[in-house]
Amino acid sequence: MLTVKELKPNVYELTLKGVVDKTDIETMERELTPALKGDGPLSLILRAEEWRDITADAMAADMRFEFGLLPQWAKIARMAVVTDLQAFEALMRWVDPIVPMIHMRSFPASEAAAAEAFASDLPDRAAAADGSGIRLLSDGSDGLVAFEVTGRITKSDVDAVFAPLEDVMQGDRKVGVLAKFNDWDGFDPGLFTDAGGMMGSKMGMAGHMTRYAVVGAPGWMRGMVSAMAPMMPFEMRSFEASDAAQAEAWARAG
Repeated sequence: MLTVKELKPNVYELTLKGVVDKTDIETMERELTPALKGDGPLSLILRAEEWRDITADAMAADMRFEFGLLPQWAKIARMAVVTDLQAFEALMRWVDPIVPMIHMRSFPASEAAAAEAFASDLPDRAAAADGSGIRLLSDGSDGLVAFEVTGRITKSDVDAVFAPLEDVMQGDRKVGVLAKFNDWDGFDPGLFTDAGGMMGSKMGMAGHMTRYAVVGAPGWMRGMVSAMAPMMPFEMRSFEASDAAQAEAWARAG
């Protein structure tokens, strides 16, 4: 059994009991789709104190629902899981780095009230947008393209950064690139709908890069940099925030 209840504006509680079947997933889809297609941000509280299992067709339906609305899931700011099951804790540790824009926490059944308080502490949309995004620090005219990421990245942020780099991409010059991360809060959903354009811009820039330094990135991103570096047509390294000067010197030396 699965029920969905809106506790307060944009805070939804999903309660799982016994065995969850396909009709339960259909209920969740019907109740949550309008919220996910709204402006956001929103929070989810998943209560699984009495949950025992999920059927195979329910799991398949859940995957179709989640992947079908993948761009919209970035609107979820917080997710609280209330359960005493250790498996959920392990699952959240695995999922958390994949969706860094969602602040996730698990709570034992005895702390359900704390879970609700955590989920209800939603960021103010207007305040979060102020001063966030991508700020261009250097346009490549001195041999270095540098930008700083703060908060959530939007499509307009990406457009604003790539606009002054058109000359670099159209010419024959090579530049180093420096990306500084400061309290990054993930991607705006609009970027998922324009993934082709964003990737096209990045790939166009790749042919003009000698070195790419990533500074102050979260742990999962540093791992991704290490994994991707051998496959890139340029050198790529990650640095701690305290090593920003070293990172800039390295990027320029390419």
